[in-house]
Amino acid sequence: SGLQLTKFGEIVTDEEGRTNLPGVFGAGDVTDVPYKQIVVAMGEGSKAGLSAFDYLIRTEPADEIAQAA
Repeated sequence: SGLQLTKFGEIVTDEEGRTNLPGVFGAGDVTDVPYKQIVVAMGEGSKAGLSAFDYLIRTEPADEIAQAA
């Protein structure tokens, strides 16, 4: 039901930056990516941004509202 976190309070994401909640993405030092470096965070942000864009263009507004309810 809530956002999945590690025992350290980091947001759990998959390889595309998706979280366990539909339409919620994470990137950078707040996620469970193992290396907390600027260049890694920048790359993860790009991936999460592209994944979010892909999600938005493929999701109908009615689908999103139904999932949230």
